[in-house]
Amino acid sequence: MNTETEMRMTTTTRTVRRVVLAIAFVMLCALVLVGCKSGTITGSEQTCKSTGGLLAGRKITCTGSASVVRSELSLSIIDTDGNLSGNYKLNATISAKKGEAKAYVSTTGGKEGGKVAPGEPLCISAVVGLDEDEEEVSVNLKVMGKEVKDVRYEATVLPQ
Repeated sequence: MNTETEMRMTTTTRTVRRVVLAIAFVMLCALVLVGCKSGTITGSEQTCKSTGGLLAGRKITCTGSASVVRSELSLSIIDTDGNLSGNYKLNATISAKKGEAKAYVSTTGGKEGGKVAPGEPLCISAVVGLDEDEEEVSVNLKVMGKEVKDVRYEATVLPQ
């Protein structure tokens, strides 16, 4: 083989390698993003109150709101500070002034939830399992359409 042929083969080999690496990189990025929940929330506020103690069991009530929710995300409705462990009864009401979303919580038996829409608040009553590593109870929201505005919630967990 002459030098010119060797140079062409080396250049072609490099080009093929670069294309294969680029395709592999794109596929890896796509796999990383599969299953990710990426939404936005603006204007969120939350206040929580804890009552009870060791003998009476702890009850935590939180109220909160969000101005705008887009796409799909996890919304913390109870802040436990990692101080709860065991099964707790969750009672939550979620409402929205504009837009619709599917909402659910993960429970000891699967998922519990439904649809939130203007004039149709969603009430969730379920048993949630908590451990000391968990700092919150969250509702998974999936916006149907562009966005949901003026989301409000009140949630309580108490020992079962």
